[in-house]
Amino acid sequence: MIILTIVRHGESTDNLKALWAGSSDAPLSSHGQSQAKALGKSMEDYHIDAIFASNLLRATWTAQQVHRQQKTDPKPPLTLSPLLQEQHFGKAERQPWTGTEGGKGYYRQPGRTFKFPNGESLSDVRDRADEAIASFIEPIMRQARGKGRDEAPRVFVVAHGIFNAELLGAFLARRAPHEEPVHWKGGGMTNTGWTRIEVGYEDEDEPEETSKVAAIASPSSGPETNPSSTEPGAPALKRTEKKPYLRVKILCTNVSTHLDGLKRQGGGVGSAAYDASQKGIREFFGGGGTSST
Repeated sequence: MIILTIVRHGESTDNLKALWAGSSDAPLSSHGQSQAKALGKSMEDYHIDAIFASNLLRATWTAQQVHRQQKTDPKPPLTLSPLLQEQHFGKAERQPWTGTEGGKGYYRQPGRTFKFPNGESLSDVRDRADEAIASFIEPIMRQARGKGRDEAPRVFVVAHGIFNAELLGAFLARRAPHEEPVHWKGGGMTNTGWTRIEVGYEDEDEPEETSKVAAIASPSSGPETNPSSTEPGAPALKRTEKKPYLRVKILCTNVSTHLDGLKRQGGGVGSAAYDASQKGIREFFGGGGTSST
């Protein structure tokens, strides 16, 4: 098994605006930089074996702070990939956001199949999450088959609120039917908040060739996703193919204690005051991609 930590990026300049900014490449705000540094500092003594991050600036810069502050030598490999990008909102990208139908802005209809023109649905994002697991995570899981918690590789994924929710959902969807249900409602993630899980194959005590499999029957109806920038490991499985069952244990969710006492800096975007009217969009981008409707 492996220990996987899923991290949301620091506050970006677009987080301070009511815009649909999924695949737009906004950098961290000055406050977001402070959040990322605090995250990295909090992880300096936590040995990490591999880091995977979205190639969008806000996630890349956050991952770089974790990478730079690792005390191990050599430092863990850092891989950037478009597979880990946030949901692409197509025609709505960089356009005003509204949380109510008929409001002044683009409104997201409920359901997993809804997509703005030329954009992605939540199901499309789940397909990318499945591909990321097959390309990046499962090669490490196969090598770590049968290892206990003390020996398990520690892997970081630094990405975005909606993508992270779909990534965790993709792991949970591959649990065996007889496993006890996991009570996770997909709540939002704070900027630089992190969730940690144990994940391994359900039959790790058995030979790999006898693995039981799970069929995830939810084919993608969206556009092709961008290929991985590094393409490690075996090719990704499509969601209609059979995959080995997983054993998943959620250890903690949305941990942000590293932000205790951190104050917004004066000057520039980092001094922007919190606007209560932003609550809806902040919650949406903090992990609203878990709707089952």
